[in-house]
Amino acid sequence: EKGGGPTMVIVSLVVEIQGDETKFDGAGYSASGTRDVISSIAADCLVDDGYCLNAVEIFYTPSARDEVLTKNDMILDFPSLIDL
Repeated sequence: EKGGGPTMVIVSLVVEIQGDETKFDGAGYSASGTRDVISSIAADCLVDDGYCLNAVEIFYTPSARDEVLTKNDMILDFPSLIDL
């Protein structure tokens, strides 16, 4: 099955952690700040052998193999999105 070619992707993570103290300052404003927050979430999920992690959902677009999302599409569909 042939894909639609190079595309942009938007990924959203929804995480529920018991007793979580993750600091989200800087997430979404810079690549390094976002990386730091994701690393902190990963570390928080390892507490108590992972039993503190209640739920995770990952949403992404485009979801169809042949769909292509251009930078202009992203600006129109997600105007408040910050480009990392």
